[in-house]
Amino acid sequence: MIRKPISPAWRIGLGGAAILLMGLLYSVLAGTRQAAARREQQDVAETRLAELAELGSQLEQERAAAEQMTDPEQRRQALERLGERQKSRGEQVAKFTEARDNPDKVDLTVPSWAMLYERGLIRACTSQGAFQRKEIWIVEDFTATGSRLVSALLLGTLISVLLGLLMGCFAPLDAFCTPPFAFLSKIPATAVLPIFFVVIQINFSMYIAIIVFGMLPSLAQSVSASVRKDVPDELIFKAYTLGASQLELIWEVIFKQVLPRTLDAIRLQIGPALVLLVAAEWMVAGEGVGYRLRLFYQRTDMTVVFVYVLILGLLGLAVDYGLIRLRRQLCPWFGD
Repeated sequence: MIRKPISPAWRIGLGGAAILLMGLLYSVLAGTRQAAARREQQDVAETRLAELAELGSQLEQERAAAEQMTDPEQRRQALERLGERQKSRGEQVAKFTEARDNPDKVDLTVPSWAMLYERGLIRACTSQGAFQRKEIWIVEDFTATGSRLVSALLLGTLISVLLGLLMGCFAPLDAFCTPPFAFLSKIPATAVLPIFFVVIQINFSMYIAIIVFGMLPSLAQSVSASVRKDVPDELIFKAYTLGASQLELIWEVIFKQVLPRTLDAIRLQIGPALVLLVAAEWMVAGEGVGYRLRLFYQRTDMTVVFVYVLILGLLGLAVDYGLIRLRRQLCPWFGD
């Protein structure tokens, strides 16, 4: 039946099954890629062994011709050179025979779970580098990215919510701000990254400005629309009847009435803000999550990349759940 609720046990069970299915699909994909890498290694080894077999026949013919030389010194030198070539050929035959019989090539583009743990998580959590440059990647990168993201979200939220409240309360301000905000919200924020790099230069303020620019138009318009739609006129009339000032009306009535919608709108801004930040770090940063992803992408080594992606997903889920809990505590009347 449409929209028929299910029990919490069923909800948890189905959610767990979906997560297990995602893990299984990744395991199958990783296993397929590793098997393909080993088959490719075996094919290359077979080809090289065939070439070495032909080389062996050629060396035998050259040896027979060398032994028929009349000059003893020339015969000795020719046999010595042939001996070195046969020794080198024997080493290569042993090498490629081992590769054919016991292939060990791995595909780092879709690493297995064991590789993610050993080459990804362990490597990111231990000191890397030489001499004075030793650092723990996961600490350095997530500290840099986290500080930029939190600072930008706090500033962007403050400006957007304040401006959105004023736009919803005062029609002239709404008429003034809506056209530029509507225009700016249609521009992909990633398209203006080069402008920020040139105008603001590459520093901490640049990352803050990028995220604020990305979230301000849409969040301010969402708050403004919520003020107009979610606050009944009756509440405003009653507040004026009881002698509330405009400031008291905005804070005590309008803001608290739109707070749950505002928290939901802020929650939906975290993902796009992180996309902008990682994109900017990918392009110009010397530290941070985006910077590390770029380094390992250039090496076609996805071990650390997948670990970082998993951590970002888990952190995003934690923040999302935290904001939902905060909304339930601050606005119990709003429901789920």
